[in-house]
Amino acid sequence: MNKIYIDPQVKEISDLLIKNCKNENIEYFPIDRFFIEENGYLEKILSTNYLEFLLYNLEKVNPTYTVQLFVCLPEIWKKVSYEDMIILLENFTNSFSFYSFLEFTYKYLEIDLFDEIVYNKNIEKKFKRDCLTFFLNTLDSLYLEEYDYLEFKENLFGITIEQLRLLQFKFEENDKFKKAKSKNELYKRLSILQV
Repeated sequence: MNKIYIDPQVKEISDLLIKNCKNENIEYFPIDRFFIEENGYLEKILSTNYLEFLLYNLEKVNPTYTVQLFVCLPEIWKKVSYEDMIILLENFTNSFSFYSFLEFTYKYLEIDLFDEIVYNKNIEKKFKRDCLTFFLNTLDSLYLEEYDYLEFKENLFGITIEQLRLLQFKFEENDKFKKAKSKNELYKRLSILQV
């Protein structure tokens, strides 16, 4: 397992960003691309180690905020490889990190990483069970719905659906990633997975 150590600069930028989001008038709460750019955070975020930034925000921040933050930062996800995702998964220390990560990657990137969790010997069984139980009960959270498309159409995140599609295409081209399944197929799959 490759241990990720978080640089103090990553913590400082991430903590300051969330603190300022709470204190400012955000157009699309809890975070949007406009706020990130207008307040000079984009350059700061992109200057950090992207894996450290992703891990810190997955581990330390509210899941709703984290998923929306990741939608606003396609530049970071352009850098992420299959191996990077495995490293991230192996560094999570709480179930909510898995939930946020899977929600973002399944819903927005349209990739299925459940096998990478369930069959990974470096991930605790408790987290595997938690993920299966949680997503069997909240399956809809893994799929873009009409209102999600509306958010992109109205440019509420500051990211367009075209930018998202380009990002999805990057992962689709990589044979290591499995494409997200339909709700029915995923439900059946999660129902039979054993930990």
